[in-house]
Order: sequence, then structure tokens, then C-alpha cells
Amino acid sequence: MNRGHIRERTKGRYTITVEMPRDVITNKRKQKYYSFKGTKKEAEKFLTEKLREIDTGLMINTEKMKFGEYLDYWLKEHCENNLSINTTDNYRQYTESHIKPILGNIEIEKLTPMHLQTFYSNKLKNEKTEGKNSLSKGTIKTIHLAIHCALEKAVKWQIVMRNIADSVEPPKVEKLKIKVLSEEETNKLIEKARGTDIYIPVLIGIYTGMRRGEILGLTWDNVDLERGYIKVEQSLSATSQGLKILPPKTKSSVRTISISESMIIELKEHKKTQSENSAKLGEIYQNNNMVCCYMNGRLFHPSSLNYKFKELLLKSQLPIIRLHDLRHLHASLLVKLGVQPKAISERLGHSSIGITMDLYSHLYEETDKEIAKIFETIIKK
Repeated sequence: MNRGHIRERTKGRYTITVEMPRDVITNKRKQKYYSFKGTKKEAEKFLTEKLREIDTGLMINTEKMKFGEYLDYWLKEHCENNLSINTTDNYRQYTESHIKPILGNIEIEKLTPMHLQTFYSNKLKNEKTEGKNSLSKGTIKTIHLAIHCALEKAVKWQIVMRNIADSVEPPKVEKLKIKVLSEEETNKLIEKARGTDIYIPVLIGIYTGMRRGEILGLTWDNVDLERGYIKVEQSLSATSQGLKILPPKTKSSVRTISISESMIIELKEHKKTQSENSAKLGEIYQNNNMVCCYMNGRLFHPSSLNYKFKELLLKSQLPIIRLHDLRHLHASLLVKLGVQPKAISERLGHSSIGITMDLYSHLYEETDKEIAKIFETIIKK
């Protein structure tokens, strides 16, 4: 019996048919079809490989495979092996909470662009009405990227012929309006934070623009108080496997940041206090060598830091901003000081100067207007 054959549709494009094992219950014949691009010899080699997979039990029968089943396979075989823990956790959460309940029972080969478009529209509609099981435009876009990534891999694995997510447009995300404190409010925040267990994390955020995970993952080994710099080499993240020290967000996130004299003084005093706490508590003290931790050395949980920061703002009667906005505050102060975009980009660990300009272009416009006014004054004089 012929176990497979190749049919040339157009020059260099073939349809390859593989005979699958018959259904064990009905004994019905089953076939699987592949679309292949290449030479006839390459197509024959591909067919041979598929037949070998059947003989060795490596071929997975994807006939009538549900989209939810495929996503589980994709998460295990691709995401867990190639993506970061955080990215995989996020994809798994979106899959379980939103994608599978709506699209999970549709056979992957029968999934259409209309299914995705309706899914996105309904989620957005819910957000605009009662908010029940709703998603923001940004979250929908992230889910779309996850679905697109999953289907792209399905195309490479020869499970589907094309990526139907290419034909769908997620909702456009409005540009984030960055909120920062004024210089007066910033000084008030520093004073109100003094004496609390989040004083140093807040101070580092303002003085360096480091990300939350980078601040919480900072060890004393990466702080040079004599030469005045901090080296960012790792990040603390809350994952499904607990708190983990992971590599920074991107390669460009690994960087060295100079710190001012006042920051050096604060860190020296903080290190001295930690040593005193360690001596006082003895074995109870958890020596993790972290710059930012509780009095007993225990690690900060990222969400706990967020909560404490919001609580501090409320008590201080300051505008409610995110902890991440301290990063934007740092950048805005640098712009006002006339620091060039490239230097700001490197200090913040952006992967490109384009990201910096996109985020802070409005601040540069304001600075440019001030320059124009000063120039006008000089000419008139």
C-alpha cells in the first residue's frame, strides 16, 4: 500500500499526503495533508521524514485537534523551552482565563479570522459596558501577539496551512499618558518615605530610573560606593515558581549607572543599618546580600512594594502614580537638564533610542520651546 504521495500544485509548491494509522475503533482510513514549498527532492525527503515519525511514534495526530489542546502543547513544547518564565506565565494566564473558555473548543484547522475578530470585539465591548470579564486594549493586543506567535509555530510545525491571525487587527492602543510628580512633590515624596522600609527602593527609582525588578534584584556586589556606580545585571520577578532572580528584560538592560554623591551617602548609611540589623537578629536575619529588603533581610515581593508605594502616596496626599512612573520622573528630569536622548536611552536600558524619543518626545518639544524663548530674549537685548 502506498503510504504517501506528492502532488505538484504549481512550480515549486506541493501538496503532500500522508497515510495515517487507521482509526482503532471504526477502522476508517485517515490522511494528513501538508503544503510544501521547495524542490521535488526536498518534498520527497519531507515525506520520508513524516513516514519515519509515524513508524517511531513521534508523529502526533493533529486531526480535529482543538485550539485549546494545541495551546497547551505550544506552551509546554515551545514557551517553556524558549521563552522567559514571566512571558510563559503571562501567556498561560491569558490562555486559561480568556482564550480557551471562548476559542478552546474550536478545531485549530477550522479557526477563522472572524473567530478572532469577534473575540476581540466582544472583550472590548464588555469593557465599555458593564466591565464584566473585560480586557483593556493593551491586554487584547498582548493576547493577539500570543495567538499570532502560537499559530506561527503551528504553521512551522505543519499543523495549519497559514496563520489566520495575520488577517486580524487588534484594537489600536492609545499612547500612554505619562504622569510624573513635580519637583516639589518629588521632594515631599522623598521626605515622607524617609524612615519607611521602602525609602531606599523609592530613592533608587528616582535617582537612577531603574525598573522595579532591577531595584529589588540589586545586590551589594553590583554597587560600587567608592567609584559611584550601580551595575544592573539581574532582576527579581514573581513567577509561578515563586520569587526568582532572572536576567534583565533585554540585553540593553544590562548597564552601568552612575550615582550622585547624595545617593552614595544614603546607600552607605543603609548598608551600615543592614549590618546592625544582621548583628542584632543573628540567625533570624536572612542574609540575601540584597540592597532592598525588609529589616530581617527577607526579600521584597514586587506586588508588596507596589502596595506600600501607593499607601505612602495616599498618606502623603500626593498624586497617585505607579512605582514605574518614578522611571519616567527620572527621565523627565534628565530632559529638563538638557541630557541628550542617547545618554538617557543608555541610562534607562532602552533597546533603542527610538523608544526613548517615542516616550519623551513631548518633553523635548517643551524644552525646545523654552530654547526658542531664550533665543528671542537674547536677540532683542
